[in-house]
Amino acid sequence: MRKKLAVILLALVAVGSLSYAISYAQAFPMRGRSNMFNAFSGAMSIRPLQKNWVRIDGIITQWGSTNVIGFLSTQTKATLFNTSDTRKLSSASAIWTTDKLRPLLTAIRTKENLTYVIYSARLSNASVATLSYDANNFFMNGTWNVNTVTISVTVITNSSGNITSVHRDTDIVPTTAYGELTVTDNWTKFTLAIDGIDPLTGSVHRSMMRQMQWNPFKITDDLTDSASDSVTKTDLTAVAKCYGNMPGWGNYDQKMDFNFNYRIDIADVATVAANVQ
Repeated sequence: MRKKLAVILLALVAVGSLSYAISYAQAFPMRGRSNMFNAFSGAMSIRPLQKNWVRIDGIITQWGSTNVIGFLSTQTKATLFNTSDTRKLSSASAIWTTDKLRPLLTAIRTKENLTYVIYSARLSNASVATLSYDANNFFMNGTWNVNTVTISVTVITNSSGNITSVHRDTDIVPTTAYGELTVTDNWTKFTLAIDGIDPLTGSVHRSMMRQMQWNPFKITDDLTDSASDSVTKTDLTAVAKCYGNMPGWGNYDQKMDFNFNYRIDIADVATVAANVQ
């Protein structure tokens, strides 16, 4: 079934989802173009910039004084100047829940109906991202879209107890606010402080800096060679295996949710497929 799904998805790459992939890629120029700065304004060439690309993944454990389960993910170009050209190269997101009985990331696709409440914050407009002079601390600020999301899942099974279909209703209450992400203590701790909600705090479980641009569609964590930012069939397979997963129902990974609809769907798989090199 997985193989058939992969074939179908690859066939669909050239249609509806391709335009989304291309528009998203314009904000993150791909490795291998003749000049990845051609899309930027000419003024960029005379501005001195740090060459560090920063990727951070963290585990959210506290929401103010409340214990939560959640994840933080960000990648950005750390720059010396606050310009619109470099701001659009920043992405960051956080997702968390107070429901500690049902983790956001679980291998279980329950056959029971469920209602699940999650919270998310996604950077919509970065102001600036900077590294400290010794590269031990990191700061990013800007405008964040903050959502309270209620997901109601209805699972349909056959007489043998196998899942035949899944219906989902999603209610989203959105807000927009200014926020600051700060990583301190030699890349071990972070705080995401967004106006109007309690601060989110936790620990960094992965942080990397490189002199070349990361590919946002690179799902697997292979950094062993100079071409490690290329999207391959391995990345496509990783997304396809998570097809249909949602927060609290299957191994949902926010980094694979490119259309931000809280489900790994055909658009996400096709977006990665469109960028396979």
